[in-house]
Amino acid sequence: MMAEQEQTGQVIAYIVRETIVSAAINGVISALFFFAIFGTAWRIAAGEWGYAIDFLPQSAAVALMACMVPGMIARRAQRTGRLAGDNGRPVTVQWLLRTAFVSVLYALLLGAVIASFWMFSIVATLDWPVALLMKIIYGAVLGAWVTRHVLRRMVRGAPLT
Repeated sequence: MMAEQEQTGQVIAYIVRETIVSAAINGVISALFFFAIFGTAWRIAAGEWGYAIDFLPQSAAVALMACMVPGMIARRAQRTGRLAGDNGRPVTVQWLLRTAFVSVLYALLLGAVIASFWMFSIVATLDWPVALLMKIIYGAVLGAWVTRHVLRRMVRGAPLT
């Protein structure tokens, strides 16, 4: 019983650690793309095609990265026996690709909802620091959620060995 609890704690710690790393990386990548697309112009049109529509590619890219990178790392840990899968075998590449596809679809749906909000809001412009902060937070939260969801499905409580 005690060894099982310890293993469960290690799996939870692994998922938490990877989720935090994913949030940080996706927040930084979101910031870099923000500067590449919008630069540092003081005012950014919120409801026009630029800022609003940018939530679509940002959502897709974050979901893909947050699924594939931690998923491939976890798959390698499963293949080497360091992390067990729910049935004792590592997930397949096909499973990971299907999961990435579904993650991207859901993220695009979320991005479309957020883009619609900005397109139809009464907010005409945003100061670039505010716009940047929102993009960073969105990328970090979406990345963390996707990573946590994917890793939990991969291990389903299986122990680290």
